Amino acid sequence: MKLRTDKFSYAPSGIFVAILFFCLSMLPSLLPRPWLFQGLIAGITASIGYGIGISLSSMYCWVGLKLPSKKLQSDLTRALSVGGPAMVVLFIFLGNIWQREVSELVGRTPNTSFYMIPITLLSVLAFIGCVGLARSLRKLFRFTTKRVSKYLPKRASLALSFFLVGIFIFWIISGVLFGLFESQSKSIYSSVNDTTPENVYQPKQSTRSGSSESFIAWDTLGAAGQRFVSRGPSQAQLQEFTGTTPTEPIRIYSGFKSATTAQNRAELAVAEMKRTGAFDRSVIVLATTTGTGWLEPQSIDTIEYMYGGDTAIVTQQYSFLPSWISFLVDTDNARETGRILYEAVYDEWAKLPEDTRPKLLAYGLSLGSFGGQSAFSGINDIRNSIDGALFLGTPYETELWSEVTANRDQGSPQWKPVYKNGETVRFASNNEDILADQSSWQGSRVLYVQHASDPVVWFSFDLMLNKPDWLKEPRGDDVSDKTRWYPFVTFFQVAIDQFFGTSVPNGHGHNYPITIVNAWSAVAQPTDWTPAQASKLQTIIDGYTNE
Repeated sequence: MKLRTDKFSYAPSGIFVAILFFCLSMLPSLLPRPWLFQGLIAGITASIGYGIGISLSSMYCWVGLKLPSKKLQSDLTRALSVGGPAMVVLFIFLGNIWQREVSELVGRTPNTSFYMIPITLLSVLAFIGCVGLARSLRKLFRFTTKRVSKYLPKRASLALSFFLVGIFIFWIISGVLFGLFESQSKSIYSSVNDTTPENVYQPKQSTRSGSSESFIAWDTLGAAGQRFVSRGPSQAQLQEFTGTTPTEPIRIYSGFKSATTAQNRAELAVAEMKRTGAFDRSVIVLATTTGTGWLEPQSIDTIEYMYGGDTAIVTQQYSFLPSWISFLVDTDNARETGRILYEAVYDEWAKLPEDTRPKLLAYGLSLGSFGGQSAFSGINDIRNSIDGALFLGTPYETELWSEVTANRDQGSPQWKPVYKNGETVRFASNNEDILADQSSWQGSRVLYVQHASDPVVWFSFDLMLNKPDWLKEPRGDDVSDKTRWYPFVTFFQVAIDQFFGTSVPNGHGHNYPITIVNAWSAVAQPTDWTPAQASKLQTIIDGYTNE
């Protein structure tokens, strides 16, 4: 089929595959998608399909295969002009049904059918824009080839032009665009980090970093650090819950600007621990923050309630960028920070007599889980060095998590694996999983809590070309049975899903507070802890709103 190359036309072969990819993009993924992002996904994936279609057509012609007759080409084009729009309309309608189903699975109110119209318009605009960009690059390639061919043979000029245009594209994306994106992001979020949040004030308690007695200045903590040290359950709240006289919790935070290097920030945190008496508490939690330096209040407050404030939470900031940006530019910093903080605290903790040491626990949510696990060489390292670990919503690229998941017991699914019969490591997606058969869980406990519908856990670049196990095996209750894997399409769908991981109700996506009390109870249960206390505390935590 001859390709049409005039300015405003599109090759039928490309349109055919583009419509196929458009239809596939309407299939459900992990979370319901807003119309704006569904339109972008549909347009981008359709443009990829268009490129594949015309490439296949060009290859067909290049190898010298016989073209269909002009009459057959004309008949196929007419059929495409009628059947193509009909397929688009059908799958937009089906897509709306599937999105409503996914919304119901995660407990969210579905969107109205009205959004089918803007989805269609936006996808068309995105498609035209992407194809237009590709055509501009093709013109650049032809221009370069024409100039180079004056000095080199045809094949050599084609190869050199392809190389030069490839280098140009790489430079534009990684050098100019990515560099501009990174610099602008740091400029914007540095300003946010330097601004004290509304209704957040310097703590008066000497047990908090940033107080007048602290070695760490208040104005170096960053917005997330200031929020962390100034909040938490009050003495009155702790007393009401425990019924006894509580202890003032210790919260130590070494901000990105508190010292010049991760090592210096860790040493400053250890000095704060000594100053506040952290090594005399019942529990020390080594918490690794998300990209912005944030720690989830529900997770931190829960452990303080459980132990009546007889706790020390210690962390340090490695970035001020949102997690999705940090994952692109700061993963090395996340790994380094997790390892250095652990080593600094562990060295001091290990000097204490074994019978007087506080429990030493590791904690991380999302990118914090990624960074926190980098401190350990393997599960045996965790089991032999600390008393327990709680990791929530672990990103797919986390090395320790990936190793454990890949070596799961035969027959257990990737989204909820069983590792060595659950001797040390367990995976859970709800409270029932956490509470099941705890009597056989001996020694240091490592608990991963993750949802089958959490795109942060399941997104990877491998999705572009390879079907993941979590779509081959029986899937979780909140993942649609109509979710399928297709090259490129599923990758873009799950990539976009990450932006809405916390927009769904608790217990789905990237929201974990509904299980946090039982999770901490499983990993580090206090003496005489009861199910009634757990239920009472979970009610308190359920009343929180995310900060």
